[in-house]
Amino acid sequence: MFEDAMKVERLFEGLISTQDWKPFPQIDDRARWREVGRDPRLELSVTAILAYADELLEGDIDPLTGTMYMSFMTTGDRVDYEENYFRRRYELSHLVIAECLSAQGTYLDRIIDYIWAILGEVTWCVPAHNFAGQHEMVLFKEPNPWKVADPMPVAGDDYLDLFACETAAILAETCYLLRPVLLEKVPALYHRVQRDIDRRTLALLEGPKLYGWYLGRNNWTPWCAHNLLLAACYVVEDKSRLVSIAAKLMGPMQRFFDTIEESGSCIEGPSYWMVSAGRLAGFADLVESRFRLDLDAGNSRKFRNFGEHIAPLHIGENRFVNFADGSLKIDFDHGLLSRYARKIDSASLAGLIWDDVDRVARRKLSRSVKARGHNEYARQFLIHLTRLLFWTPDLHSDGFYRPEKSVWLSDMQVMISRQSCEPGTGVMLSAIAGSNDPHINHHSHNDIGHFSVYLDGEPLIIDLGQGAYSKSTFTETRYDMWHISSKGHNVPRINGMLQRAGPAAESRNVRFSHEGSHSMLSLDASPAYFTDPGTQRINRHITFDHQTGEIGIEDEVDLDTPLTAFELPLHICDRTIAVGEDGLYRISGKNNTLLIEPDNLLPLEVEKIEITDPRHLEVWGRQVFRIRFVARDLKAGRFGLRIRAEA
Repeated sequence: MFEDAMKVERLFEGLISTQDWKPFPQIDDRARWREVGRDPRLELSVTAILAYADELLEGDIDPLTGTMYMSFMTTGDRVDYEENYFRRRYELSHLVIAECLSAQGTYLDRIIDYIWAILGEVTWCVPAHNFAGQHEMVLFKEPNPWKVADPMPVAGDDYLDLFACETAAILAETCYLLRPVLLEKVPALYHRVQRDIDRRTLALLEGPKLYGWYLGRNNWTPWCAHNLLLAACYVVEDKSRLVSIAAKLMGPMQRFFDTIEESGSCIEGPSYWMVSAGRLAGFADLVESRFRLDLDAGNSRKFRNFGEHIAPLHIGENRFVNFADGSLKIDFDHGLLSRYARKIDSASLAGLIWDDVDRVARRKLSRSVKARGHNEYARQFLIHLTRLLFWTPDLHSDGFYRPEKSVWLSDMQVMISRQSCEPGTGVMLSAIAGSNDPHINHHSHNDIGHFSVYLDGEPLIIDLGQGAYSKSTFTETRYDMWHISSKGHNVPRINGMLQRAGPAAESRNVRFSHEGSHSMLSLDASPAYFTDPGTQRINRHITFDHQTGEIGIEDEVDLDTPLTAFELPLHICDRTIAVGEDGLYRISGKNNTLLIEPDNLLPLEVEKIEITDPRHLEVWGRQVFRIRFVARDLKAGRFGLRIRAEA
């Protein structure tokens, strides 16, 4: 895709000068900003941005202290530092857009304070990404020369990570949009920002050091590359230098594109697809608009498939099928994905984007306190707000997306089955065969055979998904965390054994079929329990009746040794669970009830699990439940569940 863009002569020939490049109107283009402010499709978004910015006119900017930075190495905590770090950028972004919309100088002093605060940070690299050996993407970094466990970063050796790149892009776009007023009021600050972007990011990119995202393995590559090219396009005036920077980024981007399956599946999960896809579109747009190179992306089947990957995963509202480190609730990357949808002329993606725009604005308006939580920050930095206002209105949509009833994502070995094509209606099932090998998916969980069930758009039998990242998340103790281990998934514990992670811990004999009104997935999970399973079998057979919405789960165990224990947990969201005299479990949804009928299984207990993880709290609330079934007759070797809606 980027082969042509690797030729410096092509980049140089098409390059538009910095003075002539106007990707968005600056603050003194009042007609354009007034037009945006009066667009009825953006009315709620604009109102929410202004309301939030007004709240920021008072109060202190959140601190970022040395001991907060140290916490990652001393206690393993990432949240305290990152929460304040992300919120600073989120708040600056809203102030910038509010000032551009109003042009009254109301927010300007606060913007200066936020810029000053961010320039005053010792490093823009978050602690989780600034220490050798503490994160799998932090490659090629030398350890601290004085003390390996030193909780402070080494001066002059900051890693060029996701958020250093994001900070550079936010500040660069801030300076671009507000250039007339900043140069009038605080020209020294304006030029200091330019210098710091260069010193803290672009100079590192041009230097000899290597960074893990150069390898193109995952979302880091498009995320870093887009932000760096964007920052460079704003601040680098020398044509040769800008071309050189762009050319250096093309190799990693081509490697990233090469790793995408032809089907477009994103094994990292929907939340990481959101980052990858939006940034891929943003990067491609920069190459085409600034360097006037036609990538012909719209005619690439892989590019199209990747752009539409998210559609069949939609459950309802902002909920998406989540496996591994994927999160159930995701805000759309409205602006960047609008450009993607236009490039591939995708009605399904366009429908999902427009359906999400007002939902995010309503949530922002409903909060009386500062924003909190990674999901809210990640899609609302300045790069996203600017493109929401100027790119999304160009996107036409006929309305809601209507998914297919049966979908099989073969690369990921994921099954999605629905009773109804109407989003948020009827019974829906997702299930995965897959692999527990972190070398295949570094966000993987031990979840071979896991299934989730949704009723009228509500997740009732669940996968907790991504928790708050800590120092342990990407280390050898990752799979000891209960929500990552198979203990936190709807898969059996057999003779006391949980699933393992690592090479060859993958499903085998995977078969999927869809005939008439029935879909079926079967797999053998024994390699996830034994390093050498031989002829032993732990088969799971999952069926879905698209007419009735009835789900069948059947486990068949055949081992070399006697089966002495079989336990099957089901994780349930915070809903009322009742057991009738008929032996059926009833889970009360908002509009309907889900019935669970065990077969050769006895209920052991319904366990309440208090949620303390900040990410899980955002998604699931303060508690979830685990129903524990055990075998009634071990000799039978077969155990099952029938699941359906009551009415």
